[in-house]
Amino acid sequence: MKKSALLIKCCENCIKGISVGIQNEILCREKGIVSADFYCNGFMAFEMDSLHRQLDYRCSDCIHFNFAPDSHNSSYGICGMFSVRKCDGSLKKACSKFKKRPGRKFRY
Repeated sequence: MKKSALLIKCCENCIKGISVGIQNEILCREKGIVSADFYCNGFMAFEMDSLHRQLDYRCSDCIHFNFAPDSHNSSYGICGMFSVRKCDGSLKKACSKFKKRPGRKFRY
């Protein structure tokens, strides 16, 4: 059975809904305040695993990051799009212009 088949279709699991915190209600961008078990035709599944994968990327995983390793850090370099200062690419989170670098899998 696929993982997406286990996802219950309701506003609580929708990307457009935000929990209000009052009586388990959800604020929907399209419908307003609705109950947590309601869903509409605009339902878009919210998968936490894909969100965590996206949030886990760092500057050093991007194709725009140019490495200039020093003797202490192999992830040291410059962002080719936004920066002129060198920084540790493994510490900074990826920006909105992030494009995944092929072949680089490990952070040092």
